[in-house]
Amino acid sequence: MKIIVDTREKHPWTFDGLEGIETISQKLDTGDYAIEGREDLLCIERKESVSEIAGNIVKPRFWNEMERMQDYRWKFLLLEFGPSHVDGFPNNLKVSKKVLKRIQIKGPFIRKELARIQVQYGIHVMYCEHRIYAEQAAISIIKRVLEELP
Repeated sequence: MKIIVDTREKHPWTFDGLEGIETISQKLDTGDYAIEGREDLLCIERKESVSEIAGNIVKPRFWNEMERMQDYRWKFLLLEFGPSHVDGFPNNLKVSKKVLKRIQIKGPFIRKELARIQVQYGIHVMYCEHRIYAEQAAISIIKRVLEELP
C-alpha cells in the first residue's frame, strides 16, 4: 500500500516499521495524507499543535480546505494533542506574559470551531493526544477504508 504524503508537510508521519506500507511525497490539493489511487475518496488533515490550529482557523485558506474536504467519502482531522490542551490555550503556552496578552484566540473559540468543522463539514475530528497515536489512528483509518473498497 502506498500512502501519499503532501509535499508541504513539515514533519510528516513516516509509518516506519509497518510491513507493506510505503510513503511517497506528492502534492495533494486537499489534506496531508491519502491513499495512492484513491486520492478522491480519503483525505486526512493533520495538526501538530493547538497553536497551529489556532493560527489556521482564522484564515480563509483553511476554511476553503474544509469546503473541499466535504466532497470526500472519508475525511478526518487528526489532532496530535488532546482536549485539555485546547481548553488551556493560550495559558498553557511557554511564552512571556507580554506575548500571552497579544494572543486573541482562546480555547473555547477553538472548541467551537472544531465543532463547526464536524457539524457543518462532516469531517471527523479526532483528538489523538500525541504524534504517535495520531499516526496509529491514520494507519487504522487507512486500513479500514481499504477494507471498504471493492
